[in-house]
Amino acid sequence: MSYPALPKVLEETIALCRPESQPLIRNALNHLWFDACKRNEDGSVFVQTGDIPAMWIRDSTWQVMPLVQLAASDREITELILGVIKSQVKYLSIDPYANAFNHEPNGACWHKDFEDQSPWVFERKWELDSISGFLALSNSFEVLGGSEGHLTPAWFDLFERILDLIEAEQNHDPTSYRFVRSNAPAHDYLSHDGFGAPFEPCGLVWDAFRPSDDACELPFHVPSNMHLAVELSNFAALRRKSHPELAKRAARVSKTIGRAIKKHALVKVNGRKLFAYEVDGKGGSVLMDDANYPNLVSVAHSLSRLDRKTASNTVKFVYSPENPWFFSGSYASGVGSPHTGKDMVWPLSLAMRGLVTGEMRENRELIERTVTPDLNIHESFNVNDPSQFTREWFSWAEMTYVELAFSEL
Repeated sequence: MSYPALPKVLEETIALCRPESQPLIRNALNHLWFDACKRNEDGSVFVQTGDIPAMWIRDSTWQVMPLVQLAASDREITELILGVIKSQVKYLSIDPYANAFNHEPNGACWHKDFEDQSPWVFERKWELDSISGFLALSNSFEVLGGSEGHLTPAWFDLFERILDLIEAEQNHDPTSYRFVRSNAPAHDYLSHDGFGAPFEPCGLVWDAFRPSDDACELPFHVPSNMHLAVELSNFAALRRKSHPELAKRAARVSKTIGRAIKKHALVKVNGRKLFAYEVDGKGGSVLMDDANYPNLVSVAHSLSRLDRKTASNTVKFVYSPENPWFFSGSYASGVGSPHTGKDMVWPLSLAMRGLVTGEMRENRELIERTVTPDLNIHESFNVNDPSQFTREWFSWAEMTYVELAFSEL
């Protein structure tokens, strides 16, 4: 398919990348700019996740995040990101418990799981990373993109609602959210009759589904809580002068979550201290990591200033056979997900490994070697045969590869 020219700064940045990487980078950016992003008359931008015609709050953040650093030098990119945040504000204001939304209020959905489900809502899985992802894009756009244009009254109204929601879910009412789905795999609905596993309130924020859209085994998803704590702290630092009371409240919630992580999310394995993937606030924990981020690898380094040794131990655990979702084969080694099963590694995890460990070129080249002839970067591929893959088009994976390639410049 022939595409028009991308914005000048993107064309210039592609030209700076390694020649062998340029076709894949251009394919990913064309998919995002011309296929995934639908620009509306009100300036908002709907970002389709890929081959599913819906916008995930989390996915949309990471789809455009690699462009944020270029926004200050390009008006088109600035307008795109402003539009994405405007859509995120609109959708989360409709239903902050939903993870995915429709372009129009047409009632399309993966499955109607709630009688009162809005026709805007494609799926209503409560995923804490939807909230942390929204904050991450807004904070990064201000710091790296040099813009406060997204900080509208509607944005601040939503942020106050988000703080109310976070504080409510730190003391989750066990009967307030029930997710059941008949004739579906077990990872697609909550255990214990749809209410999730038993827990004790501990300062962490209760979660129902992981960033993979799979059900949490234990209801405090540690990486999402880590990510949320970091982004609330970032918000507080940015708004200390302009919105002092709101900044103080955000900082207080962030510190509460941070203390709870140190108290409840640290476990010892063979004499080493690690971050657990999920906990229940009463001593139970799940030890693993998933390719979808925020995951332990993507956020453990954010808290390394609190516990550098634990962060390092956790990264080593994730990229080892001790992690039940780490796979090795004749073509690749990396982290997969219960979402796609045994021996299926996600390019997301390969790109994140490069970004976190500094092994950028090695992981970029690995992704390039496992791409099928269509040049699409898929959701996952078999470690022994990359022609076996899931998701024909997955924009988040493509744009994480772009982020990795740009990081080498």
